[in-house]
Amino acid sequence: MVDLNALRANRAKPLPIDPHEILRRLPKPAGFNDLYSSQAEVLQQWFAKRTARDTVVKLHTGGGKTLVGLLMAQSSLNELKQPVLYLAPTVQLVEQTLERAAQFGIPAVKYESGAGPLNDDFANAKAIMVGTYKALFHGRSKFGLEGSANPVMAGAIILDDAHSSFPLVRESFTLDVSARNDNERYRALCDLFRQAFRDVGKAGTFDDIVSGGESSVVEVPYNAWRERIQAVEQLLRQDLDPFTYHGRLFATSF
Repeated sequence: MVDLNALRANRAKPLPIDPHEILRRLPKPAGFNDLYSSQAEVLQQWFAKRTARDTVVKLHTGGGKTLVGLLMAQSSLNELKQPVLYLAPTVQLVEQTLERAAQFGIPAVKYESGAGPLNDDFANAKAIMVGTYKALFHGRSKFGLEGSANPVMAGAIILDDAHSSFPLVRESFTLDVSARNDNERYRALCDLFRQAFRDVGKAGTFDDIVSGGESSVVEVPYNAWRERIQAVEQLLRQDLDPFTYHGRLFATSF
């Protein structure tokens, strides 16, 4: 006869969600004694406010932010049972983060670029995925785009060195059309907006820049951009490989 009460008693204990308890259960690398007081305080305050949509964590250089970020990620993974991403600015920092996770026995997998699917352990919320910002912030992101079929719904995203992310993200969504590399398309785009600069009295400056006589920056008048955005999209799509340009074109500061 099967003793069902015994089976219930032998069920695995719920996974811990308190970062300090998670760390207590993890194996420790040689030379590790305990968290710095700053690390412990940050984790305590984050855990109390973990349901907030956006949280900024600050630690001094050398303060052990990678371990803090990994413990936050593991806590979110255990509690939400949803995929969790850990993003870093460079490939080198990605490797360092994976190495740190391995030292503490934190399950983590590396984001792999290319056409293949996302790692099963990440998709099934069994391991943290570590990658660069460009793994997520990309016009053909493997995690899916707004409106696409079956986008990956992440429970949490840890942004390491978030202060350095702005230029990286902006670069991922910037399309550069230069006179040197694509002169015909460049000239066609300039022709679209030449009258708009005449209307605001900047035709001379515009023509100087287009001709290469000046290297300053002028922004397309917002109304002109709105009126001609479909024409811009048609020019950008024309004769381009479908993998080169994908999605909509947005202007945020013009």
